[in-house]
Amino acid sequence: MSTDEEQQNSPEADGPRAALAPSTGDDLRNRFLMPLLLPLVSIFVVVLVALNISRLFLAGGKTQSAAVIVATVITLGILIGAAALAAARHVRTSSLVLGLSLVLVLVFSAGLITFGSGEEKKVANGPAAPTGPPVNTLAIDALPTLSFQATAFTVPAGINQIDYVDKGGSHTLVFTDPKLNYFNLAVPGGPKTGKVPLVAGTDYIVYCSIAGHRAAGMQATIHVTAASAPAAGASTSTTVPAG
Repeated sequence: MSTDEEQQNSPEADGPRAALAPSTGDDLRNRFLMPLLLPLVSIFVVVLVALNISRLFLAGGKTQSAAVIVATVITLGILIGAAALAAARHVRTSSLVLGLSLVLVLVFSAGLITFGSGEEKKVANGPAAPTGPPVNTLAIDALPTLSFQATAFTVPAGINQIDYVDKGGSHTLVFTDPKLNYFNLAVPGGPKTGKVPLVAGTDYIVYCSIAGHRAAGMQATIHVTAASAPAAGASTSTTVPAG
């Protein structure tokens, strides 16, 4: 065998070609996929943990400072764990998926358990629409010109029924008074009618909550006067705009 043939068949001759050989699937995963996917998964887990931890403390009535401390500790733990996994040379995909899935399930389950109780508490303590008969009916027209038919209305005190009349376009009708935050009418989708208890001597502001509509003029004031005793058998009146 000639000297040239020996050099071609020697291991040293294969060195450069071996170095240029394509990377295996494990190398591609460890060098590229894992460093890319782990930060994304970590961000998702941090957001999920923050939301569900907030639900836990809101439902349990804990102080805000305690929630911030616990959320910070959990966030740091997740980030440190993600960094350690990214730096590790050999990480079994099955173990990684199992661990992350367990964390997500635990945190998400805790948030779901407390979410129901928090919503029930909110409904129980919040204001509700009156159920009695109205003493007056007020019709408010939602005009396509981003305005109502008037900027002021006068109604008697007591339960007032408000009818939202669709004159064109998509609009809502809400009160600025937080005690009446349950009242929310909409056209054309509805609901288009609702009842509110109004107090004598009070001025209430109603407006369209769609972005830009209030600034364009969809706002009005409802002046409430003392309730007058209706005659026997008399029907409720329909309020006209204040002149």
